[in-house]
Amino acid sequence: MYRRMLVLLDGSELSEVVFKYAQVLSGRLGMDLELLHVASPQEAEQMPMRRVYIEHMAASLCARAEEIRSSSGAEAIGQCIMARGSVAVGDATEEILKYLKSNQIDLVMMATRGRSGVRGPGLGGVANKVVHASHVPVWLVPAELREEIVSDTLPKRTLVIPLSGSKMSEAAIPYGLGIAAQRGADTEFVLLHVLTEKSVSYSVQAIKELEGEKARMHAYLDRVAEGIRAAGHEARTEVLYGEPATAIINYVMDNPPQLIAMATKGKQGLSRAIFGSVAEGVVQMLKKTPMLLVPAPETDE
Repeated sequence: MYRRMLVLLDGSELSEVVFKYAQVLSGRLGMDLELLHVASPQEAEQMPMRRVYIEHMAASLCARAEEIRSSSGAEAIGQCIMARGSVAVGDATEEILKYLKSNQIDLVMMATRGRSGVRGPGLGGVANKVVHASHVPVWLVPAELREEIVSDTLPKRTLVIPLSGSKMSEAAIPYGLGIAAQRGADTEFVLLHVLTEKSVSYSVQAIKELEGEKARMHAYLDRVAEGIRAAGHEARTEVLYGEPATAIINYVMDNPPQLIAMATKGKQGLSRAIFGSVAEGVVQMLKKTPMLLVPAPETDE
């Protein structure tokens, strides 16, 4: 169960998007929230003002999240939602990782870009470093987050999990199941795999090989989907064609989910081969859908 989430706020307009999403998600999942603002050494003299800012945000978040929790009938989860704000001075990445080690944090939520990044998709410098070094999942929030996701008005609560066919890529599934169970609402899982353009050819032999690969991937995805169905959730599979990151983004644009979840490779960065380029590519093109990046085991079977 996810009990505590760290929300990173830098005072930018983008972090306000994160704040709004975090308070709603906290109410729905019954999670306590920790707000953290890191000031640079050059900004140290502004600490009193920044401390007032973060404490105000924490109080506001707590009230709104508790209101959402109560209205959604989530009282059975346990105690009232708590939120507290902290400030630190130093290198943003170092302070964030230090906070993670010193506190019992289950999730980190942050904007794909903050004060140090220009507007647009992709990871800013701090977010990129945190994703690669965090031992807990990182929930990335894009600048143009769909309002339907925040307001929970999408036709279906859908979680998309791209899979490469490896055990490592499946590491995102237990986290998705945990979120669905904690939320207590129906969630549809979509497991998808992309056959790369290298596989596409017009020769008879190549077409046969492609069809065989497609059939194998459908069988693999169906086996994985059975485990999700056994946990009481809907699950369907998709096999796409094209450049992996582009194909995933196009699918998400045509079929807006509430969340995309993918596995990463821990401190060594995003996994090699297809998953490294795919996960980073999806993040770079991510505009309106949140993404959960899950640290996977260092070795793959």
